[in-house]
Amino acid sequence: MTTKEIVLQVIDAFDNNDVDKILSLFADDVIWTMKGSSLIINKGKDEVEKFLGGMQEIKIVASTHDHVIVDGNKAAVDGFIQCKSQSGEEMSMHYADFYELENDKVKIVTSYIVDKKD
Repeated sequence: MTTKEIVLQVIDAFDNNDVDKILSLFADDVIWTMKGSSLIINKGKDEVEKFLGGMQEIKIVASTHDHVIVDGNKAAVDGFIQCKSQSGEEMSMHYADFYELENDKVKIVTSYIVDKKD
């Protein structure tokens, strides 16, 4: 698969809350940093699984992928997501994700998330 195909599969898996698919596309030693928060996942897939498992109560209800830019094994995607918790709380945010692949797996993810201001 190409870098673009892999990244689009990751995005689709996030959009559908498919943790197993996300994990299958991530390298065992993946590093995921969320800028603007204190979250840094640097212990690999097990830590990603624990983090995403804690977010099962939040579902993405709508998303856009405004730009997908690929250069070799690197890709950048930005857009807008709307989420809803099981309690009905709605969250809307803009995002930009940067991916670096190694051996057809996501090795590094850097995410920037900004809450939508009304």
